Amino acid sequence: MVIGLLVVAGIPTTIGVCEALSAQKKANNAAKEKAKFQLTAAISLDGGPPEECFCVLRDGRLWIDHPDYPMPGHKFMGYYFTYPSEEKHLGMVSTIADDPPMLNWIYCDKDTGMVKHGGRQATIGHTIGPWYWSNDETWLTLEGDSLQFVAVHDEETQRWCVYWDKDRKIRRSGGSFVEDYSDESSEKEEEEESEEEDDPECSENETGEPRKPTKPSEKEPKKEALKNEDQKNGGGEAEGKEKEEEKTEDKQDGGEAPALQQVQKPVKWVPILLRRRMQLGMESRYVKGANG
Repeated sequence: MVIGLLVVAGIPTTIGVCEALSAQKKANNAAKEKAKFQLTAAISLDGGPPEECFCVLRDGRLWIDHPDYPMPGHKFMGYYFTYPSEEKHLGMVSTIADDPPMLNWIYCDKDTGMVKHGGRQATIGHTIGPWYWSNDETWLTLEGDSLQFVAVHDEETQRWCVYWDKDRKIRRSGGSFVEDYSDESSEKEEEEESEEEDDPECSENETGEPRKPTKPSEKEPKKEALKNEDQKNGGGEAEGKEKEEEKTEDKQDGGEAPALQQVQKPVKWVPILLRRRMQLGMESRYVKGANG
């Protein structure tokens, strides 16, 4: 009986301790979300072990400051912040300058997937979150995924910028920075194909046999028939047909060539992981499970 009373008396104390631990955990999570962190990219440009490089903000875009491709800019220094919308997504902001310490939203372009920064007006209609971290609280995630980020080589600046390739459009392009996409080789192939098409001895008919070149004498009966028709009709209609026939023959014999369809070069890209680098002392204070 006494033991039963002691157990009943201890229930409120147990509940109070659990509630206190839960409140402390929520406070820790909220503090972690507001804690500032830098952003680095784990990237390999030679197929070897990935190298960790700082991410910088410049010209409205997120770049990778790689030692072989240095990109001067403002080092990312940001934190999570609730985006003002109906969804209340966990957005992400960063300073874009030290003086004055202006903040910008980090978002992804809805059409290209390019990771950009800008004011709230610039983010409307684009992907603004939810941003978060992976289960081990190491890698940056967007919509719960940390594996959809890629670095794309910018031909204008010869630097690497960050993209979010959710639909795998960039990765399906077949491009890789180690492959050669020289204009000379593609132009040479197009010239060889054009010469084969213009050479009547190289072209084939429907049966697969080589087509014989057309002799000038084979064209004469057509012209004589048009002249006879011209004499009957007074010359107007037949003369027009003859001119149209000559234009058609000129095009077939190598006159005006049709415009060739432009072939887009594959995009040069490599997969990356974006790492959240907490400020000194923050990682030891806000690691997973450290505070219950």
